Amino acid sequence: MEIKSEAKYIKTAPDKIRLVANQIKGMKFDKATSILQYNKKAASLPLISLLKQAKDQIKEKSIDEDSLKIKQIIVNEGPKLKRRRFLHQGRSTTILKRMSHIKVILSDEGKSKKESSGTKSKS
Repeated sequence: MEIKSEAKYIKTAPDKIRLVANQIKGMKFDKATSILQYNKKAASLPLISLLKQAKDQIKEKSIDEDSLKIKQIIVNEGPKLKRRRFLHQGRSTTILKRMSHIKVILSDEGKSKKESSGTKSKS
């Protein structure tokens, strides 16, 4: 079973979030949340809130949290806010404030495959 959770318009650049997201990709759900809580980077905060949102979905569907792994984390670029910064002699330059969209897919397929292969070998 797969559980999908999504957060949009997060005011952090996607490359900063990808650094943290790559650390927890493929981990179990509980271990990933504990790693994010003790991470110093500010980009871990939106990922923590996204995993809390997924945890609520898990409770709603009454699935065991220990069996779930993070199958995939997709961090895409959202819209950009364009701002001006004035320089010397009347010149200006643009500042792009980037946003990101995050999508997390949790899956328990890894455990169910091991269990099914284990029952076949015993028979």
